[in-house]
Amino acid sequence: MACGILVVSACGPGEGSESAWRGEAPKASANPAAEAGYLKPPLLSASQVLADGRIGLTGSAEPSVEVRLGAPGGEALTTLSNADGLWTVAVPPAAGVQLFGLSMSARDGRRVQAQGYLAILPDGRAAQLRSGASAQVIGVSSVEPRLLSVDFDRDGAASVAGVALPESGISLRVDRTAAGAGKTDRDGLFHLAIERPLATGDRRFEIAGERGEQTLLLSIRPAAALGAPFRAFKVGPHWRIDWMTPGGGVQSTLVLGRAA
Repeated sequence: MACGILVVSACGPGEGSESAWRGEAPKASANPAAEAGYLKPPLLSASQVLADGRIGLTGSAEPSVEVRLGAPGGEALTTLSNADGLWTVAVPPAAGVQLFGLSMSARDGRRVQAQGYLAILPDGRAAQLRSGASAQVIGVSSVEPRLLSVDFDRDGAASVAGVALPESGISLRVDRTAAGAGKTDRDGLFHLAIERPLATGDRRFEIAGERGEQTLLLSIRPAAALGAPFRAFKVGPHWRIDWMTPGGGVQSTLVLGRAA
């Protein structure tokens, strides 16, 4: 995305495949063992606004390696993981969404890329954008079903992600019609591909689980042409991010507001 920094360096091949829209687990790379030498890519686990206004990020990586967050314009923030593989970095505050590619150095000099891109919101929240799948909002837990993100492209392929009671059943309806079903993982997270193309307009989303249900009315509109790696703006209480995928298409991510 800048356009070569984020698009090329932060996404593994195969991320934009149709399998992800069908609800299969998205992967950092088509063959991470071969490409990363069996190293797990770095992960972000928490984010928060610090006392000085900066946004503190905490995550995991290999022990004692350089961790890098690269922005579309070429700017980068770097830090070192400690002996336990933990890393922290403080991102300067901004009025809008900031996008970064996350990577770490391997001991042989290569860089191991994390899946997708990290979107850092002005309120301190963070989401991992995933090509062909819904964004994973970091550090949110709830036993009551909650939609956290909705992703779609210009052709109407779409999916949702959220949180509910761990290892429980979950179902989705769009405009009162069944649109997907599945199960949360042990952390309560779920990702559901919407079974049929999502029509343009104001759509009613209903997510239901063992501890209740949630209903949201969301605006679904195709993205306008992008003249930059990404564009982010508020839609009511939600942030919408239109961004270029590795395959050259445009994906739209709705990171839903805290009160959603």
